[in-house]
Amino acid sequence: MCPTIETPRRILFLTTQQPHTIRAEWPYYQNYDLPILLKEKGALVALKSWLDEDILTALHQYDVVTFLWCREYYTHPEAFFSFVDKLDHLVQTAPYTPHIVPPRIINHARLVRWNADKRYLPDLKQEGFVIPKTRLVDPQKYTVAELQALVQNFHPSGSVVLKPSMSASSTLTRRITDTSALSADDVTFLELCTGGGLQSSLLIQEFEPAISTEEYSFVFVGPHLTHVMLKSPPRGDFRVQDEYGGSAKVTDLLGIKLETLQVVQAVFESLQRRFGPKATDEVSYGEIGYVRIDGLITDDRPFVLTGIKAIEPHLWLEMGKGISRMLPLLLGSS
Repeated sequence: MCPTIETPRRILFLTTQQPHTIRAEWPYYQNYDLPILLKEKGALVALKSWLDEDILTALHQYDVVTFLWCREYYTHPEAFFSFVDKLDHLVQTAPYTPHIVPPRIINHARLVRWNADKRYLPDLKQEGFVIPKTRLVDPQKYTVAELQALVQNFHPSGSVVLKPSMSASSTLTRRITDTSALSADDVTFLELCTGGGLQSSLLIQEFEPAISTEEYSFVFVGPHLTHVMLKSPPRGDFRVQDEYGGSAKVTDLLGIKLETLQVVQAVFESLQRRFGPKATDEVSYGEIGYVRIDGLITDDRPFVLTGIKAIEPHLWLEMGKGISRMLPLLLGSS
């Protein structure tokens, strides 16, 4: 009897930039070592931009397609949503035969589409989760004076944060220190918003003082909470990303209150109900491969949800946490 020869797993990392332009080393790229680790496991790994004209045809050449390297998708909002819709249609309508099997998409198109725009935050508030006080508006419908009045009516004095509803890494995010006395730079930012510079809706949020100290990221791979990161901004800032001098470290689950963990788990279970496998779905289509749930812990609130990342989040897999679950997930052996 001839020995069985296993076919190498073909895995495609979707990118926005052309792959040859990507600096794939820390800290310039999230999950930067995954392709190398997968190749060491025998996988055939490729990178390809979702903006390529032949992308939908090319997808059929792979067993697994992931968004884990799909940075800066928000710089092409209309094109990205169009691609995700076509990807969704491709998977739903592809015939399932021994010779024609659509790739597993991780994360799948419905979850990616929902997560690409922070309009999802009011959805979660309606489910009973605590979020910062938030209002979403189309800034191009207002003059600068009208938008300034809207911000001041939202929060008559004190600090607010303005950001695009479709962005990442605090791109085009501005904190107004005092809405009762806007600076010239604040007004300039409002001009950018009303002029269409955001390419998306505007998120107006009451500033949460806790963000000046720390923000938590709860990382799930498959159905498992694998690790928690504690992120800190540099002194005098509220942005926790590396680009702005922020830092992150693994924190012990035992140091987090049970009440907080219960809220985070409830958020994840909400996502599973919305986007997990349904009775009518193929399992390969409806799974949630990974998600990062970000939020604040305050004295009077166990968890304030600030965001969900299910497209190209920094999962800190390179620190050894969760990698033992991510590799088999992508290799199809989990």
